[in-house]
Amino acid sequence: MRYWISTVFLIILSINLSQAQIEPVLRSRPEHDLRMLIVPFDPRIYYNDASPEMEKIYDKSHEELMNYFRVQWNRNMHMAFIDSCYTIDLLSDNTKEARDDIDGLYTCISYTMEDKMQNYPELEEEPNFFRSLFRSIFPKKEKKVEKIPWETRTEHGEIISNRQSSREKFAHIVFSNKNFLSDLAFRRNIDLFLFINYFEIRGDYSDPYASGQADLQRYFKVHFSIFDSYGDLVHGGYSHVEIPFYLYDREEIVNNYFPPAIRQIIYNIDFKY
Repeated sequence: MRYWISTVFLIILSINLSQAQIEPVLRSRPEHDLRMLIVPFDPRIYYNDASPEMEKIYDKSHEELMNYFRVQWNRNMHMAFIDSCYTIDLLSDNTKEARDDIDGLYTCISYTMEDKMQNYPELEEEPNFFRSLFRSIFPKKEKKVEKIPWETRTEHGEIISNRQSSREKFAHIVFSNKNFLSDLAFRRNIDLFLFINYFEIRGDYSDPYASGQADLQRYFKVHFSIFDSYGDLVHGGYSHVEIPFYLYDREEIVNNYFPPAIRQIIYNIDFKY
């Protein structure tokens, strides 16, 4: 009898151990219940003046290289938010509903160059305690984005302003249907929308004597707008990171320069919204 009980016990134990090995370790739920929809940048709104060299190195077309950066940026964005809030990913969702939603978003928006809002200062330390303490000492001031009176347009994926340099501007979006966001928020239970408006890697040609120098830089800028569930603008600006001018390694750009650019966006989001 004892032998039979021992045998049964060992069988049950072995089954439990085998299940523990094959079952994935579940991550803890996000710290906040906020639900955020991240809208990837429209493929038409992409600029990279390092593309010719990268296309030669990787034997890829301009579109293939663009798609690589688009997918990698989207993946890194969602991974960065995984412990803070729930994110909805339209780019990797192959359902008809997701395709219709992303097509609808691209169809009802146009782009304009506007004064960027001041980004929240990036901290050296990333723990929530220090971030919360910093925000309690220096509360974020809301700043209304002023519309630019002159005409802007998109041309070959680049946003053009007729009368003023866009160096201190950001690519903002305007909705043809003002109810689209609020309707989408209601249907998908969304608290915040994070739009990636413009993705650019552009050489700094401001110094005419810097040509050919080893310390010549490109700047990597990602323009973004954050809206609430009512369709009201919460924040708009761009994240900015300098990269070496002669860096053509796309994996190194993704691994080393995407994270600091994403952090600049994250610091402008109130997760207790």
